[in-house]
Amino acid sequence: MKPELEHISEVNKGQSFQFLQLTMPAFPHIWHYHPEIELTFIQNGRGIRYVGDDISTFEKGDLVLLGENLPHTWVTQGENTGETQKAFVFQFPISLVGAFPELRQVSDFLKEAKSGFVFPDIDPEVIALICGFGKLSPHRQLFSLFDILDQLSSQPRMSLSAGSSHSLASIEKEQSRMDRIKRFLHENSQNQLRLGDVADLMHMTPTYFCRWFKQGTGHTLITYLNKLRIENATRYLVSTDSNVSEIAFLTGFEHATHFNRIFRKEKNISPQGYRQQFRK
Repeated sequence: MKPELEHISEVNKGQSFQFLQLTMPAFPHIWHYHPEIELTFIQNGRGIRYVGDDISTFEKGDLVLLGENLPHTWVTQGENTGETQKAFVFQFPISLVGAFPELRQVSDFLKEAKSGFVFPDIDPEVIALICGFGKLSPHRQLFSLFDILDQLSSQPRMSLSAGSSHSLASIEKEQSRMDRIKRFLHENSQNQLRLGDVADLMHMTPTYFCRWFKQGTGHTLITYLNKLRIENATRYLVSTDSNVSEIAFLTGFEHATHFNRIFRKEKNISPQGYRQQFRK
């Protein structure tokens, strides 16, 4: 795909970084990338997060660090669209940290984030720094940003995208049609989708579409759909009392047995076990 290039450096030319406090009814599907590092904290909301070839659910407390030129988007979806979505977003060039020898550890940490990091167990002090960031003066914000990054560099983290690198050159070669198909799959994953029909939508033969889609996403069409459907299913499991068979049907699976098998493969636990684990 050709994600949209976001020109962050042209937004606030008088600042060395950009800080955004987002409050909106829903996070839209805007597949994009930028040369700047990005740190995103979800203060409130729930949906699906796309980072490179990773598809995961997000909810309140989600904290993700993205490396340079890593395509991404957070998307509100499903039964929680009436809930106000809130996020804190930091965007800055890696040179902001690289200019200081004293911050070499942080600089190395940011370079390691080329495939994205999610932080499963965030120190409350880091959350307090993020949530109080907007109340600081500009120069204190800069010091606070360094402090946040320094603390995160020693926090437990997990990689997101399986891709090893994302250069501007490789991203520019991706086809813009991919954005169209990803939006379509995101909005229609609960429906029965046949390869031939999806290929026709993109004016491709099924064989060419399969090769093109795998190259652009790192997944086959059915694997991508299954991942998306399973992430949708996890939201139904934790936010509704619908039984497993109903959730299987709601998310696009024809048979509960197939749904159970795919869910266990993706999550290493049964749907019912996932629900019980969450509620405990």
